[in-house]
Amino acid sequence: MKKRTLSALLSTLFLASTGAQAQGDMYGLLGLNYAEADQEEITAKGPGYSFAMGYEFHRQWFVELGYQQVIDEETDALTPTNLGSEDTNSVTGDAIYAAVLGKAASQAGTLFYRLGVMSIKWQADSYLPEGGECASGARSQIAVNATLNATRCAVDDTVLAGVVGLGFDFTLTETVDLRLEAQHIRGEDDLQVNLVQLGVRYNF
Repeated sequence: MKKRTLSALLSTLFLASTGAQAQGDMYGLLGLNYAEADQEEITAKGPGYSFAMGYEFHRQWFVELGYQQVIDEETDALTPTNLGSEDTNSVTGDAIYAAVLGKAASQAGTLFYRLGVMSIKWQADSYLPEGGECASGARSQIAVNATLNATRCAVDDTVLAGVVGLGFDFTLTETVDLRLEAQHIRGEDDLQVNLVQLGVRYNF
């Protein structure tokens, strides 16, 4: 399913770029981000990345389509002392998104704000002391080792979310900008993510 979705997105971006490239109104974006995610008892901090293409359909407005790995954080080794803590949470969030960016240009670059929607494939595991109750996700008991058992809370869902952002594209050359942006994502099932993104924008 994920591969088909990504293929459809890439095909859409290619067709859009083919139609708009002659006007020089397109850009490509590659970015790295660091996120703090929170959903019920599951909290995590970790890196991610994104790639996208945008089209300037008005001198003050862009539309942007892309793929974003919101976060990818693995759990630490389970011990009697860290069960139930953030160290034992494992979270992966892969999203496709569409957004509108309003902009205000200056000599240094472009200030912009973002309004968008995301479809996020959200997978998260948290580990509690044996007998603990899960606030969300499927509950199961696991044996960590011969002397330690734990409760696993597993979430595997596709979540619809909204995203707002504020950022600045710093002009480096005529075709290359450096992007710095902060985003807030809020979705179904009490999902909240705050992230900072650093990226390179190529204008063509």
